[in-house]
Amino acid sequence: MLDQPFIKAKPVMETLEDNGYECFFVGGAVRDCLISRHIGDIDIATNATPNDMQRIFPKTVPVGIEHGTVLVIHNGESFEVTTYRTEGEYKDYRHPSEVSFVKDVKLDLSRRDFTINAIAMDLEGNLLDPFDGKKDLNERVIRTVGNPHDRFTEDPLRMLRGVRFVSQLNFNLDEATLTAISEQHHLLNKISVERITDELVKLFKHANINSALKIIRQTGMDQSLPIFKDHHHIFSRLNKMVFNQPLNHAGVMFAIFHLIDPNISLHTWTKTYKVSNNIKRKAIHLIDSYKSYHDQGMSNVVLYNVGKQLPDLLQIIKLFNLKSYNIKELQSQYQSLPIKDRSELIVTGQNLLQWFPHEKRGQWIGKYLNRIEEAVIKGELQNSREEIESKVREWKRQEND
Repeated sequence: MLDQPFIKAKPVMETLEDNGYECFFVGGAVRDCLISRHIGDIDIATNATPNDMQRIFPKTVPVGIEHGTVLVIHNGESFEVTTYRTEGEYKDYRHPSEVSFVKDVKLDLSRRDFTINAIAMDLEGNLLDPFDGKKDLNERVIRTVGNPHDRFTEDPLRMLRGVRFVSQLNFNLDEATLTAISEQHHLLNKISVERITDELVKLFKHANINSALKIIRQTGMDQSLPIFKDHHHIFSRLNKMVFNQPLNHAGVMFAIFHLIDPNISLHTWTKTYKVSNNIKRKAIHLIDSYKSYHDQGMSNVVLYNVGKQLPDLLQIIKLFNLKSYNIKELQSQYQSLPIKDRSELIVTGQNLLQWFPHEKRGQWIGKYLNRIEEAVIKGELQNSREEIESKVREWKRQEND
């Protein structure tokens, strides 16, 4: 019996078959189905051409029509349907010089990266497995389709992708694949850093990070990764850390990279790996929170400032300080804070201007609000307009004395 994600795609497959075309489920969805993992996006391969697909389906989007891919929209769901194809030489280490549509699905499967991703499945659940991918799934082995040197020369990112599958699936790379990576990892310098970043982030988002890091170190792949290749001690330290759970956000990963050696700025990391401002902001926040923790322990101020990113901070603390906390107790401590956000302060900058009408607007307002906020969080001051005004006037008198 097909799993629910495949059932949703069944009408698309049936439409292709009703129009005389052959089609199969392919890729990661088939792989994950066979090992009882969560099934993500459904990909379909067919001998129908893009023109055929646009003719028989009422709603399509030509997302990669030059490579045979059409997005078919059915009942509000999107399904990538790609024509069987073979590929020419990879002159830029990513894109084939030419794509040829073919009628044999086995030829299409032969161009894929690893055997576990080169299995096709029909609507009845029958498998077409010309490269023994199911056997490799059972043996928990990641093996390239054909010669690994050829596969990695076509697209060097496949080396890092293979290691990512080690983390994602808790599989092992076969010896030929390991040897090829050791001999060809320098080809990673040929590909865009954005693609490397994407695979590293995915690697750290899965549970078996340490196994993957060990392989990167073993094969020397770290010598071909930006920054790591010029600062070998960083990956050496990273390789010795014990990651016992996935990192939920790329910002955590880059915060860890910076904290291993603070002499290499976070800006250097984020600029080199071309990450988004959102990732950069998250990393900055975690780094600042960790520094505060280092200075004052798990205080109310640290809990207040880190907020919802507490689980990420605890991961960093465990990695660098080998110290664990009961997160439920800390969350309870956080919930008992007098305020959770500055917006909850009973006073604003406007109140300060009212209390000191002869003062001009300026940085002093922000400094006083920061001081009030911290005093309230620490329990040194009640979040009361009268108490805060009295305390602020006292601070002001002390400054003027």
